[in-house]
Amino acid sequence: MPTFLGLDIGTSGAKCVLIDAAARLLGSAGQEYPMLTPQPGWAEQDPQEWLRAAAAGVRRVLQESQTDPRQVAGLGLAGQMHSLVCVGAGGAVLRPAILWADTRSAAQAARLTAEIGRERLAQCAGNPLAAGFMLASWAWLQENEAATAAHTQTLLLPKDYVRLCLTGQLGTEASDASSTLLFDPHQWGWSAPLLAAAGLREDQLPTVHPSAALAGGLLPEFAAACGLSAGLPVVFGGSDQACQAIGQGVVEPGSLTVTIGSGGQLFAPLNHPSHDPELRLHLFCHAAPRTWHLEAAILTAGLALRWLRAAAAPDLSYAELADAAAQVQAAGEGLFFVPHLAGERTPHMDPAARGAFIGLGLNHTSAHLTRAVMEGVVFALRQSFDLMLELGVAVERVIATGGAVRHPLWLQLLANTLGRPIIPAHTSEATGFGAALLAGVGMGAWPTAAAAARTLPAPQAAILPDAQQVERYAGYFQKYRAIYPALHGLRTTD
Repeated sequence: MPTFLGLDIGTSGAKCVLIDAAARLLGSAGQEYPMLTPQPGWAEQDPQEWLRAAAAGVRRVLQESQTDPRQVAGLGLAGQMHSLVCVGAGGAVLRPAILWADTRSAAQAARLTAEIGRERLAQCAGNPLAAGFMLASWAWLQENEAATAAHTQTLLLPKDYVRLCLTGQLGTEASDASSTLLFDPHQWGWSAPLLAAAGLREDQLPTVHPSAALAGGLLPEFAAACGLSAGLPVVFGGSDQACQAIGQGVVEPGSLTVTIGSGGQLFAPLNHPSHDPELRLHLFCHAAPRTWHLEAAILTAGLALRWLRAAAAPDLSYAELADAAAQVQAAGEGLFFVPHLAGERTPHMDPAARGAFIGLGLNHTSAHLTRAVMEGVVFALRQSFDLMLELGVAVERVIATGGAVRHPLWLQLLANTLGRPIIPAHTSEATGFGAALLAGVGMGAWPTAAAAARTLPAPQAAILPDAQQVERYAGYFQKYRAIYPALHGLRTTD
């Protein structure tokens, strides 16, 4: 039976997933790499780290699953959205990639929004422009690193750069391209008005292809580095959020995914490109043809717990932290946390927002701090969930995914805060799984992404909300909502 690889170029590391033609998980492996923060508010990565980690992940998953490389029939890619890779002559990377979590371009995002106009931005992109999006990061480069901008021949997203190195072929697809704010999701093409605002020509951006289309064959150099066969078909793949949705079977309206990874996202498929008139939510293309999705994003979810662990309890595992947090009372005996450690996107679109503990007392322990951080992340996601309901998004089931939701406390907090049953993901590596499914679609194992989704394992039993806790958390949530407006006028940086 043929097998398919999915390679996820994430924020914290590259993850490789191997599945068979019955959509069964055969193995997964990952390799971490650092996020560089040379200045406050900056978030960068060396693209060569992505390649080294990708090769290591593939080698490991083949070895641990005892898979003959000749059985691998295709490879698909997923990747972190929005980020900018500047490529010069001969495919050379000109500087470290500027990531989605980077806030240095806040001034450029505000200026471009004013110049383009919110109404025109809504018509052309269906999205607000935030710091860390490719358009804003490119504007910062033009103003601050003119030599880099002048030598940049092509602007690429992370997975598209990796695919270029794997196959030698330039290209992208709509789910990731629509996250750049240079793409019109209504028309499925690069936007002439937005390119003009950015001072870009269309030939400086890659051609857009279907997500499951064949991009090229694996080059011998990378094939040797990761133990695969040269010429292995590689498909274009999709954004990390589109791929995780496909990996959970979320292709059509009615289902919603909530992801707690480095950041946090809500993903709701649409049959028509309908954007939020107030531009609080994002409208992006799905990796399935002519399908869209509304997306909400918070910038620090699992990253907030990672920060707390590094700062206060480096000797404890994440599971040990969450186990301790499960033993303390809800809302930490009056303690709240606002997870705006890197600014915020939904619903505030405020790159200068900052995190805070509210209500600290001498009675609070590291367990209280941990629970407050986890609750703060879930409260922030609840704000996004409420926005989607306001816009008429139908939510028949909620699937929780991302590495963080391995612990039952995350799942119960989501159930009690959203007031809905929460279905745990069938795999913690849904993004790589979805990329592998797209490879299977491209190679003819399934006719469509929707057909592939129907072969996924049966969902796990839902985590049900506790009625008493739902009522309590509704009250805590109202208090949480009041914190950002109260702190907004007190912050020391703009």
